[in-house]
Amino acid sequence: MTAPDWRVLDLPQVVALAGRAARRIADGYEDTLTMEYEDARQEALIILATKPDMVNECLSDDSLGLGVLYHRLVRDLIDRVKTEAKYRIRHTSYEAACDAAEKGRV
Repeated sequence: MTAPDWRVLDLPQVVALAGRAARRIADGYEDTLTMEYEDARQEALIILATKPDMVNECLSDDSLGLGVLYHRLVRDLIDRVKTEAKYRIRHTSYEAACDAAEKGRV
């Protein structure tokens, strides 16, 4: 595994791409309340920094470019959203636990 390279976030087009991918994820999963825009943006920046080889490959190869980088980033974000959703399904929220306890006492 490649070491994180935070310098890829010095590139304005990479940071802008992270914002666009985050917006797509936040808008696409807003009904599940799994990931809001700011959380998705932070995740996108972390993914980009921890995959500098992917970023550099896409930026250096005109046949790939920002379009392929965007596609790969969205795919990675979707994987994270699905993982988070699975995690949330396995846990009972505080409100749900209180509601169940209240109904059990009645």
